[in-house]
Amino acid sequence: MGTISSALDRPARTAAVIGTEDEAMTVARTLAGIFDQSGPAAGSTAEARLDLLSRSGLFGISVPTEHGGIDVSNTVLVGICAEAAAHSAALGEILAAHFTALEHIRSFGMEGQRNMLFAAALSGARLARATGRRNGTELDALPLTITGLTHRLNGEALSTACTRHADWMLIPVRGDTGRTVGLLLPTRIEGLRYAANSCEPVPGGTQPAEPVLFKDVLIEGDVLLHAAGDTPQPPVPQALDLLLEASRHLGAGRRALRQVLDGATAPLKIGLLSARLAAAEAMAEEAGRAIDAAQIGLAGQHRTNAFLAATAALAVAQEATNTIRETGPAEMDRARQTLSPPSLAALEQSGHLLIEMHRHTPETEI
Repeated sequence: MGTISSALDRPARTAAVIGTEDEAMTVARTLAGIFDQSGPAAGSTAEARLDLLSRSGLFGISVPTEHGGIDVSNTVLVGICAEAAAHSAALGEILAAHFTALEHIRSFGMEGQRNMLFAAALSGARLARATGRRNGTELDALPLTITGLTHRLNGEALSTACTRHADWMLIPVRGDTGRTVGLLLPTRIEGLRYAANSCEPVPGGTQPAEPVLFKDVLIEGDVLLHAAGDTPQPPVPQALDLLLEASRHLGAGRRALRQVLDGATAPLKIGLLSARLAAAEAMAEEAGRAIDAAQIGLAGQHRTNAFLAATAALAVAQEATNTIRETGPAEMDRARQTLSPPSLAALEQSGHLLIEMHRHTPETEI
C-alpha cells in the first residue's frame, strides 16, 4: 500500500487561524447564521456555504496543540454544535461528524496519519462519517474483500450530510482479522457513488442520512485506523459521538423553544421548558469535562465516567427537546400538581423574563 496522502484529491486551501475558544464560538455563530435558510444568506449555494465553512478555520479547532491546533475543550465543541444545529440541522451534523472523526484519529491513528490529517484539518479539510447497512439494517462494519495483496470494498452505507463535498469519510470495516477498524476513504475515488447527498436543507429541521454506494472500491494507502493493542473500552470517540449527538438535540431544542416564544405562550410553560433545556445543557457541559479528563487520563475509570456522562446527557437532551415540541395542557396540569408553589412562581417569573427578552432582542440565545 502507498500512503494516505496519495489518495487526497483536493485543491489546496488556505483556512483562517482561530486562536482562542471565544473566537471559535464567534465564528460558529456567524456560520450558523449563514447556514440558516431563513436568514439573509438563504439564497447561497451549498458549495458556497461549505467553502466558507472550510476557510473559516473551524475544522481545525479540536486538533491537539502538539499538531498546531488549539485543542478546544469538549464543552466548547458542545456549544459550537448546539449553536450550529439551532440554525441548520445539516451544519450541526457536519461539525459533529468532523469532530468525532478527528477524535478517532487522535485515539487510533498512527503518527503519520495524525500528522497528515491534523495538518489537513487545519487547512480546511473535512471528514464525514458513514455507517454500513444491508437490506435496510445498520451494520457494525462493512466487510473488506481481500484478493491477493489488495483490499476492496463493496456495499452500501448511510453517510452524514454533504459527504460528497468532504475530503474523507470514516466508515467502520472488518478485515481478515475479524476486528472492526476505521477506514478513512477519500470521497472522490473510482467506484464510490452518492445516491443523493445534495446537501440542500430539508423541511422539518432534520437532515436524513444519505446513501452511499461502494462498488469494487480499491483500498490503497495507509487508511486503516489500528488501535495499539486492545481497544480501551469504552473508547473516548464513542463518548464524544454520544455527546455531540446530544448537542444537536440541544440545538433543535433551542430552535423549538424560539418557535414557542414566537407564539407568546403562557409564561409558566415557557419557564418550565426553558428550565428543562438548561438542565440538559448543564449535563452536556459536565459530560464535556468528563471527556476532557478521559482524553488525558490513563485510567479506565476516566473513559467509563465519560461514557456514562455522555449517555446521560444524550438521554436528557432528547427528552428536553421532545418535551418542548410536545408539551400540551395535560403536561402543564401535571406540572402544577407536582411542583411546589415556590417552584411554580419562579418558573412563571422566568417565563415572563424570557418572553420580554425575546420580544426586544429576537436574536438573544435561549
